[in-house]
Formats: sequence, C-alpha cells, structure tokens
Amino acid sequence: MLPFSDKSPQGNARIKVEQDISFLTDRIAAMKQQPRPNLLLIEHYESMLKSRESVLKWLLDGCDDETSSLPDRRSA
Repeated sequence: MLPFSDKSPQGNARIKVEQDISFLTDRIAAMKQQPRPNLLLIEHYESMLKSRESVLKWLLDGCDDETSSLPDRRSA
C-alpha cells in the first residue's frame, strides 16, 4: 500500500511525475534513433529525467516524514 492515496496532493504529484518519467524515457529513446540525434538536447532531457526520478523517490520514500510538511501553527 502506498503511504498516501492517489487523491491526495502527494498522490496527484506522484502520478504527474510518473507521467513525466514515461514521456521523457520514450522521448529520449526516440531521439537516440534519429539519423543525427541532437546530443545536447538528449543530455538535457536525461538531466530532467534524473531530476524527476529523484522527486519520485522522495515522494515514495520520504514524503511522509516530518520534514515534508509544516506543523499547523496558529497564532492567537
């Protein structure tokens, strides 16, 4: 079971990040198949992919720890 439901803000973020990862993976693979691939653009997309993978890892592993949310502080 995931630490949060798909309807939570974290669940929505996880879905979006997973979609980004899928898009970038497919796009990188397609770009590498081009007769003259744009290596700078591929490198940029690979950097974006690593970033999205890090965010997904954080969402799955660390999003439920106490550093991920601010305490509910109300002033009198």
